[in-house]
Amino acid sequence: MARAQRAADVMAAWARKWKMRLAGSKTQVLVLSQRHEDARDIVLRVDGTAVKGTRHLHLLGVTFDRLLHFGEHCSRLRRKVKPRVAQLRKLTARSWGLQEPQLRTVANGYVRGALEYAAAAWLPAASESHVELLEREMRATARVVTGCPISTPRDPLMAEAGMVPVRARREALAVRLTATAASQRTDDPLREVAARTAPRRLRTTTGWRDVGREALTRLGLQETPVEERLHITLPPWSDCSGVAIRLDVGAAISREARDEVRRAAAEEHLATLPDQATWIWSDGSAEGGVASGGSGALITLPSGEERTTRTPAGAVCSSTRAELVAMRAALEEVQQLEDATSATPLVLCTDSQAALATLATGAGEQRTTLGAEIWRLLLAAPDRPTWLQWVPAHCGLPGNERADELAKEASSLPQAAAPVDVRSLTKAVGRAASKAWRDRWPDSFFRRIMRDRFPTPVLNETREDAVNVHQLRAGHWGLSTSYLHRIGRRPTPTCQQCEDLKCPAWV
Repeated sequence: MARAQRAADVMAAWARKWKMRLAGSKTQVLVLSQRHEDARDIVLRVDGTAVKGTRHLHLLGVTFDRLLHFGEHCSRLRRKVKPRVAQLRKLTARSWGLQEPQLRTVANGYVRGALEYAAAAWLPAASESHVELLEREMRATARVVTGCPISTPRDPLMAEAGMVPVRARREALAVRLTATAASQRTDDPLREVAARTAPRRLRTTTGWRDVGREALTRLGLQETPVEERLHITLPPWSDCSGVAIRLDVGAAISREARDEVRRAAAEEHLATLPDQATWIWSDGSAEGGVASGGSGALITLPSGEERTTRTPAGAVCSSTRAELVAMRAALEEVQQLEDATSATPLVLCTDSQAALATLATGAGEQRTTLGAEIWRLLLAAPDRPTWLQWVPAHCGLPGNERADELAKEASSLPQAAAPVDVRSLTKAVGRAASKAWRDRWPDSFFRRIMRDRFPTPVLNETREDAVNVHQLRAGHWGLSTSYLHRIGRRPTPTCQQCEDLKCPAWV
């Protein structure tokens, strides 16, 4: 108490020096200790106002308690979410209401979004019994989305709704905060806090730093460098008129069209672009679309000289990010070959519509370091006309096939030094946590038909048909005679009216 009082006096003196007043009536005091006696009869004077210690402290929407078990906070969240689940329930029933895609969107944004407010800070420390309060509301939400009865087991129920339990989200949220801290500048306070190894005052509490480090260690990503976040965006008035981004090749081509049809359409469109230009064919590759990213590019100069680039894109990496890394590496190579005043046209061809769509939002709208760096390279030569052109993949275009080979070669390069973005790290840990949850599913009819995979959502069906599909797969179909008998709703003539516990309806 003496140390806390000295700190309060220093704070009050500093405020008076700078012509400010502390609001003692709004000041809260909470003692963090495993000894109940330590929190008894706590009174501090803050700028002349007596402030008594309380059992809970409210800060930015989060309720703290003495042991940081967040029991009161979880109870408050449950009371907040219950009306939302009730409102969601009014949007649908067994035979009418919103379709499943809309229900999932509302459930994730309206219910889970409220439960996970600032969850990266408190959920890793919350005790299991308190997290169970939130799990109950998520299961109630899942029953609304799927239409499954209350007797449906929790694992099939959550899987049918396309949701993972709150517990399975704990590691992903902790890693997101850990990686976000690592992406800050070296002198950033959040980064310093994340890197610090502080003595643990509460032996029963585990914070987000420990949970995040353990999750990354299990995946072998504890030493992976994190890409620094974008601190300064490009100005919105940047002149991007010299860069044309085309997401098609003229005529509409379906994915089912024959290779020669897609190749002919692409070649016809590419013939309209400048021949005397620097041509770049870039491609990205990622194992399963999520790991061992490789980026390759073929550069053909106006003189006919060819250059190639091979760049690792990260131990965990999406295909779109690998494509963007390939573009950046190729543009950096071209910048080294040409000066900033070069007016030689530039044509960059890629088979990733997602990567081009990310860049098509404009230079000032980029929210990642990678996207901003690509636009800086594109705008480095303001007098140079530039085309970013999408081409269909794997249809026999020589440049695209060569870039694909280079990307696959790059995926086998060492990935340890390649920086990874926060989003990729978070998704990798989330996939691992989701798989660990599915591996723990008990043996049942649902697991035998799903084989620890997430069931596909029921799309383009009536609400009644979607409910029937979910209930059938979960093994609790409300229209099944055997199910009704099992829960005691429809006894057979030989049944003992389900009053005896040995009746098959109770098994």
